[in-house]
Amino acid sequence: LAQVLLEAEPESIFGGSAEPPDSLFHTFLSLVSMRVITATVFAAAASSGATNLTRNPIRRVVSMLQDMQKKIEAEAKAQEKAFHKFQCYCDTNTKELTAAMVEGQAKLDQLGTDIEGSEAARKQTLSDLAGAKEDREEANKAIEDSEEMREKENKDFTSESGELKSNIEAMGNAIVAISKGMTGSFLQTPTASVVNRLVANSPDLTFAERDQVQSYLQAQSTGGYAPASGQIVGILKQMKETMEADLAELTKQENDAIAQFNGLRDAKNQEIAASTEAIEENMKQAGELGVSIVTMQGNLGDTKDALGADEGYLAELEKGCDSMEGEYEEIKKSRSEELAAVADTIKILNDDDALELFKKTLPPTETSLLQVRASSKALRQQALAAVARARVASANPKLDLISLALHSKKVSFEKVLKMIDGMVDALKKEQEDDDSKREYCKTELHKAEQQKKELQHTLMTLSNEIQDHKDNLDRLHAQVAELEQGIKDLDKAVADATEQRKEEHEEYTQEAAENQGALQILEFAKNRLNKFYNPKDYKEAPKRELTEEERMYSAYGGDIGTTPAPGGIAGTGAMAFVQIRAHDENEDVAKPPPPPKVGGFKKQNASKGVLGMIDMIVQDLKTEMQESESAEKNAQEDYETLMSDSAEKRAADVKSISAREGAIAEREQDLQTAQDTSAAKMKELQENMEYTSDVHQSCDFLLENYGKRKEARTQEMDGLKKAKDILSGADFSFVQTGHFLARSQ
Repeated sequence: LAQVLLEAEPESIFGGSAEPPDSLFHTFLSLVSMRVITATVFAAAASSGATNLTRNPIRRVVSMLQDMQKKIEAEAKAQEKAFHKFQCYCDTNTKELTAAMVEGQAKLDQLGTDIEGSEAARKQTLSDLAGAKEDREEANKAIEDSEEMREKENKDFTSESGELKSNIEAMGNAIVAISKGMTGSFLQTPTASVVNRLVANSPDLTFAERDQVQSYLQAQSTGGYAPASGQIVGILKQMKETMEADLAELTKQENDAIAQFNGLRDAKNQEIAASTEAIEENMKQAGELGVSIVTMQGNLGDTKDALGADEGYLAELEKGCDSMEGEYEEIKKSRSEELAAVADTIKILNDDDALELFKKTLPPTETSLLQVRASSKALRQQALAAVARARVASANPKLDLISLALHSKKVSFEKVLKMIDGMVDALKKEQEDDDSKREYCKTELHKAEQQKKELQHTLMTLSNEIQDHKDNLDRLHAQVAELEQGIKDLDKAVADATEQRKEEHEEYTQEAAENQGALQILEFAKNRLNKFYNPKDYKEAPKRELTEEERMYSAYGGDIGTTPAPGGIAGTGAMAFVQIRAHDENEDVAKPPPPPKVGGFKKQNASKGVLGMIDMIVQDLKTEMQESESAEKNAQEDYETLMSDSAEKRAADVKSISAREGAIAEREQDLQTAQDTSAAKMKELQENMEYTSDVHQSCDFLLENYGKRKEARTQEMDGLKKAKDILSGADFSFVQTGHFLARSQ
């Protein structure tokens, strides 16, 4: 072995490429670090002395190889244990990420289905809402149309029934007058012309009957021949009965129409109430569905982001795990080759034939393994070669100083060794700084990337929150505008109702005054007839109470009159609030009928009929006044109810507006807070990006060239260590015997 070491070329000892293929020991030397062998051999020589080395140096080499074998196996076990932990980490995280992705995809599908269902439900709800509004409008329109038709029908009924009642009354008066023989006085009344017109236009009379009645009426007015009054009364009664039947049928039709209208109105009001309830329910459901859809869309975006992040993490994990598995297989392969080389070398050195050969070929006892044939000059050249190889990897000025020191014969190897140690320490320190900075850069970039993702997620969430606040504000503003418009419409409706009530009250006041005036006239006329026909029923006009001046004037013989002169219409004292058209003097006025023949005087028997008619008219007038008063009272109560309901509705709308304005203020504050937070987070994101850019500027060169720098520094340190090993061997050789030095020189 010593002979081989002495005869080996420096390139093969210090890592060169020249290696004789037929040398087993050159293979051994290429696998085992020369530095370890040399240092171990030198240490063994120094501790045991030349005597131990001469006993069995091969055994010590085998022991060293066996120690190396144990160390390699121990490292293999430790690394295998660490690799199993790494595999467990990969499997666990892969399963967790895969499960999270499956769960996220299922959540995405469910959210998509839920959103689609909610949108379809909201669309259907809005359609139902529009349908309910349309149904309510149609019901209101139907009520308005039916009310308009009912009003027209009632107006026609009032006109027709009034005319029939007047005709029936006129016919009744005619029958009474003719039955009592008062035809002459009857013909002087306007009722006679009405009866004559009815007879002439009646479709129920035959020509003979019509001619008979007209002849009777004409004869009574002219004094000619007149048919028997009994026949005439029968014809008139027949006409009256026909008109009464027509009035009853007309009244029945009116009552049926009123009942039908009330039924229709009640049914439509029920439809309106149901439609209103459906509108409120659909509006509520549409709002809730809208909020639910926006929330689910936000969750959908968040889930997509989380799923994308998990997919990225899983891809990076699979890539790292696959890469590590490949590297570990290469390591196992290299370690197996190393163990095989060591085992083969141990087997070769322990072979009996080899040991026998070593006994014959090793130097005698006085010869030392540490004796080498290298001179000081040769060692310098070898060290310079090692330094030169280190300079290829790094252009370090200190290497030039070491080379210069090795070229100088005055510089001792000890000083050069110190320079090498110092430079190796400096290189180690630089490598430690690079390692520390590399870890710092990776940590800071990872932290910055995580912070960036968190800020982006927060900004997305804030963006959704801001949009939600804006949507809520738009909805609240629309509701406030709708309520304000409703208040304006309500105020206008109240004003219109007030104006209408005022006009109706004025009409009622006018009508009441006119009715009261007509009642006074009738009472005055009746009292005047009673004065003549029924003196016991006559009522004197109340005497006016005299004033103090009038009493004094009367005491001195003055005539002041105790009853005021009647005024008003026809001296009755009644006042009318109507305009009377003045008769034109040139206007053609029908001549009155000829007066009856003058005969003896007697009170008219028809006075009772006239007084009865006046009583009927008075009673009808009072009934009409009571109905008007009742209608006015009901209208006033309805108006007051409307005012009360309108006031409550307006107060409720104002309260609702106030509540929504408070909600608007809160939403605006929330919106401002979200916008401020978003701006702050955006600033943090910008600062994060600037910081990341600064870190990249500081670290990208190191991270991109870390392997090259480390490899160059390692090559540089290896060269320096090899040079040191060479020089350390040269320094140790100086302690050899003078016999060796003399022989070497």
